[in-house]
This record gives sequence, C-alpha cells and structure tokens, in this order.
Amino acid sequence: MDKKRKALLPKLAIAMGTILVLISASLTSNAFARSAYQGEEPPEPSTDHREFGPLQGPFDSPQEVTLACLSCHSGVAEDIMQTTHWTWEYTNEETGQVLGKKNLINNFCISIESNEPRCTSCHIGYGWKDNTFDFSAEENIDCLVCHDTTGTYQKFPTGAGYPVTTTTEFPAGSGIFFNPPDLANVAQNIGKTSNETCGACHFYGGGGDYVKHGDLDSSLNNAPYSLDVHLSADGANFNCTNCHQSENHQITGSRYGQAEGDWQGCENCHTTTPHQLDSLNSHTKVACQSCHIPAFARGGNPTKMTWDWSAAGQLDSASKPVVTRNEDGDIIYDGKKGAFTYQYDVIPEYLWYNGNVSYVMPGEQIDPTSMVHINDFLGDKDDPNAKIYPVKAFIATQPFDTGNNTLAIPHLFGQDDAAYWRTFDWDASIQAGMEYAGLPYSGEYDFVESVMYWPTTHMVAPAEEALACQECHTTEGGRLDFAALGYSQADVTKLTNFPPASNFDANQPNASTPRDPDVCKACHTQEHELWSQSSHLDNAVGCVACHQLESDVEHPEEAFTMEKDAELCGACHINEYRDWETSVHSEYNVTCVTCHNPHSQKQMTIGDYEISCQTCHREESDIVSHSTHAAAGLLCNECHMNTDLNTGHSWLVESDTCLVCHQESIHGADSILQGTGTKAEPPAPVETEPSPEAVNLNLPIWAAFFSAVVVGTALTLVFSRHSNGKNEDPENQDSED
Repeated sequence: MDKKRKALLPKLAIAMGTILVLISASLTSNAFARSAYQGEEPPEPSTDHREFGPLQGPFDSPQEVTLACLSCHSGVAEDIMQTTHWTWEYTNEETGQVLGKKNLINNFCISIESNEPRCTSCHIGYGWKDNTFDFSAEENIDCLVCHDTTGTYQKFPTGAGYPVTTTTEFPAGSGIFFNPPDLANVAQNIGKTSNETCGACHFYGGGGDYVKHGDLDSSLNNAPYSLDVHLSADGANFNCTNCHQSENHQITGSRYGQAEGDWQGCENCHTTTPHQLDSLNSHTKVACQSCHIPAFARGGNPTKMTWDWSAAGQLDSASKPVVTRNEDGDIIYDGKKGAFTYQYDVIPEYLWYNGNVSYVMPGEQIDPTSMVHINDFLGDKDDPNAKIYPVKAFIATQPFDTGNNTLAIPHLFGQDDAAYWRTFDWDASIQAGMEYAGLPYSGEYDFVESVMYWPTTHMVAPAEEALACQECHTTEGGRLDFAALGYSQADVTKLTNFPPASNFDANQPNASTPRDPDVCKACHTQEHELWSQSSHLDNAVGCVACHQLESDVEHPEEAFTMEKDAELCGACHINEYRDWETSVHSEYNVTCVTCHNPHSQKQMTIGDYEISCQTCHREESDIVSHSTHAAAGLLCNECHMNTDLNTGHSWLVESDTCLVCHQESIHGADSILQGTGTKAEPPAPVETEPSPEAVNLNLPIWAAFFSAVVVGTALTLVFSRHSNGKNEDPENQDSED
C-alpha cells in the first residue's frame, strides 16, 4: 500500500464510524416512530397559546375569554352556532320532527323547559337560564369546556353554564366543592378535545355518572382493553373524535337520527366484510355492535335502569328530602326525584334500526293504558337500510295530564313556589311547566309507565368476547326474539336451531319429520351410525345442518350438497377455522375432513398409524420415533396443538407448549432419560381468537449511538497504530510520492 493511502486510513475509519452513528440513529429513531404510532404519522403538536397576547388576562368573566379566542379564530362562532351542541335542536329530514334536548320530553329529568339553569350546565354556552337566551350572542359560546387541558375548568351544576366565582359546596353538606377556575391559565393551556372533556357532559348526562346511556360513564376515561378496545391505551387508544369526526365543529353521530352518508360507523375502518369467514360477513342485517358489545355497564359502574317519579316527595323530620343509598353507595331513593334501580353487566335489548327515530312530541296524545314509547327506532326486517341494533331500554314512571292524555312537563328547579323541588306540589309544578311550554293542562294528573331506548355503541369488547352463534341461534334463552323482530314461524324454527336450518329434537327422534336424521338413516346407515356417536348428536346438529337440498323439493328427487370445504365447518367452528387459515394446511387445501371423519368427527388414520398427521408427515414421524418425546409416548398433536393461546389448529408449537410438561423440570432436560419425567395430558383446546402482534427488537438510540462511536474509535486507533508503527517521515512520504 502506498504511503498516501496509508495516511488516509484514519480519516476513513472516522468517516465509517460517523456513518454508523447516523445510520443506527436513523434506524432506531424510525423504529421508535413506527412503534409509537403504529405506522401512522406522528400527530402535530397543538399550538402553544401561552405567549398569545389576548390570552394573558386577567379576565373578569368567561365571556371575555371567548372574545379573546374569537379575535384570532374569526368565523368559528358562526360555525359553532349551526351545531346541535349549541342549538340543542335537530331536524330529522325523514320524519319531519324537530328534535333535540330543547324540544323533547324524556323519562329521566323529563324536560329542559322551565328548568334551564339546572339542565344547561352541560350546554356549550353561558347564561341560558330561560327561554329568552340569545343564541346569536357570540360571546356566550364557551370555548373552554371542550378545549381545557388543565382539568381545572368546571361548570357549576345549577349555574346556567357558568363556572363559579367563589368556592361553592354542592349539594349542600355533600363535601363536594367547586372552585373558581383561573381563566387566564385555562385559556393559555387549551388544546384538542379529549375523552375527559367530552365525558364531562356525556358520561354524566341525566343527573350523574353512569345514569343515562349505560355504555358511557367515567370508567371510559382510563378504559382497560377488556372494557373498550377502541378507547383503551392498550388498544387503539382512540379519542372520541376518532369516530365522531368534525368539520367546522359539526360532529358526526347523533341518537336523533342519521342522515344518509353522515355516519358510517364501524364500516369506516373495518369495511363491510371485516371477517375472514363469509358466514359471518353474511350477517348484513346485524349491526357490528350486536355481537361485539355483549353487555354494557361493564366498567365497574352500574347504570340506572328504572326511575319512578311517582314515589318522590318523602321528607324527613326537618322537611328535607329523604335520601337512601344501597350497599354500593348509589342513591336508590331521593325525595326530590323518586326511586331508582341499577344494574351491572346489562345484556342489551335488540331492535331494528334504519337510522331514524321517532319521538312522542310535547302535546302529542298518548295511550295511558299501555306503556308509552318515548321513542321508537324505525325499520323492520324488510327495510334494506335496517339492521338489528343493541339498545338500553330505560323504564320510568312519569307524570301525565289525564284530561288531555299528554305527557306532563313539570317545573322542577327554581326558588319559586311552583318548583317541585321546593314545595313538592305536583299540581302546581305541572301547571307552571305546561304554561311555560305553551301547552294546555286539564288540571288533572297521574303517572304512566314509559320506555325510552338508547343506542349502545361504546364498550366494544375484545374479539374473543364477541357473541358466539349459539347465543342467538338457540331454542331456549337466546338473545334475539326472532318472532318479535318480525320473522315467520318457519323462519324462527330455522333461526333458533343451531346451526340455522338444523331442526330436530335429539331426545325425541321423529322419522316423519323431513329434517330428522332418522329419515336419512334408512339409506345412509353407516353414516348415521357414526353420527350417532359424535358430538354433533349431543349438540342437535343434524344432517341438514351440513347437507342441504339444492332446491326446495324433497330428497331423493334432488341431491343434497356434499361440499367438503373448510368454510362449511367454519360456520360453527369459527376459531378453529381462523387458526387453520393461518396454517400451512390451508395453503395446500388440507381441510377439516382431510383429518376428521365428517360424521364421527374422529381423526382418520391408516393402518397402524396412531394419528392422522402420520398419513402425510411420514418422514417427520420416522424421525420423531427415535426421540425422547416418542419414548415418553407423546404424539404429534401433544406438541403441535398443546397450547392455551389458541385452538391449536395453526399447529405451531407455541411459547407455552413446552411448559405444559416441563414446567417443573425445565432446567433438567434429561429427566425423561433418567426415568423421572412425566407425560402431561394435553389440555382441552380453548376457543380463543389470538391477536399476535409484531415484535420489533430495537436498540435504544443511546445504545446504538454509543456502539457506533466505539466501533469508529476502535477502527481509528487500529489504523493509526498501523500507520505510526512504521516511524515514517511525512516529508519523505511526500517526496517519494
């Protein structure tokens, strides 16, 4: 090597080290970004408002904060004033009804009218204390209630949307205090909406936490994965606005109705064919929520299920309303409001829903001889836009005008003598409330039972907890009342037998019934004998569950289907099918009936083979026959299906497989040869839906950087010593070159 090139070696070494530093830092930081945002671009940080002059304060009123916000955000007020969050009004174009909190009667707090200061603590404005509120006054918009990030901003429950100006206890004697916010600090620390800001109203609607919706309560603020896979930090880590997206402050999703194209819900992300199994995707008349929200009020909080206003009015010796709590601390009686019941882990009711809801409007006549439906979800099985949805059915007993047969609007809140919570006089309260609402009152009242339906769309459970087929398709105790949903008796018979179209009583064979397996027995004796020893018999799965007529005429005039596709079995054995799809077997079309006799479900073997695996995997079988596992009497499936992580039909040896046998002797691998090892029986396969996640092994940035520096320095030293070891004179080198 010439002397000039030797002199360049240290420089090249340093350059190589630098390149290693840059590459490793880049790869590590990119890996970190992928890990943190799962392939998505990192979110842009919210604008820092702390240096903005208009927000420095001090502010004498919250309206001054709003004007400061609008000094930069011109045009936003006009957008906000078009939203239902501001107007509390929604016009359903399909039904023509003008809905919204401002206009409707419910069976919780009954009505906002004449009770505004109490109800509008959840309005996004200031000062809505009666029907003279100016909806065009921009300064009355409350920007902070949605954009606070400090957690210190609260509206006062009876303050018409205002926060308190002095520390105030509410309710009196409760020990719960509301503190005045530092308006300048809150304004300087605003940011994007959060689950907490949305939940401040939506989790506490109807008079408190976990009262109204059932699928919305404070447990969702820090939801575990088991409660909601979307909101959990261990799941999708969604904010409310991931689904309820907004444009110009118009937020999609409304319980009053869904305009076509306004809300696509689950399909936005999961498409209309989210399942691998066609038999599941074919349930196009069933909403995703019906299977994936098996119950609501699952987060450790119960939800209020009934409210009896007729029981209100009990006072103690000091003329104060009596309050009674259950063992969990929930109020089950309040002299101001009546009696309540609560429930945990509630199974929903199921209704047809095409996106529209009709309501009993104020002044509309009711039939008091039967339960009054405050609202009805529209649609039926023949409606192309309708699906079966889960709902919370809330039952109440509320006042009505017996002379006019209309629901009453009582005046509840206030300091006047007509306010029920002051004088407990129903007649005076209803008289004042109806007059305020501009409705007639006959002077006679009573109480009527009512029901109000609330859509269930939150608390989405993990996939493995979704409903199994048998929970609906069963003759006893099924979730769906198919007859009530409008199906004919013939359809009910098919749908309530599992699998659908199977129809026979295993305990009472009846050869005169065309669908009974005994009809097939006359010709298919051998198949019937095998079937009679199978688990299919135990589960009343008959011949026609798998073999169906190719037309409407009776066999033998037309052939029965003889399909052996794995999807046929997968219609019932969903989890096994999903695991099989991930396996090599599916690639080579080794289906269920390749290994299992379709009538007995037992494994099919040849000659002396002990297990069907040996039919194809002969070389592997021969190799393993000389192993310690074979000496212990283990078969293929006792390693390749021995796992609790899935059904075993992926045939992968999972992380827990070895521990089943070797947990106590994992560090004494020769225990079998020593004669001390024992063979553990494989556990029964557990039906689960595994969700394997990709694992990235990335060095921390500092470790990668340090490693690169060490390598570069080492290279530099090596080449420097190699060069200096010659004791060459640089001047001589130059002259020789």
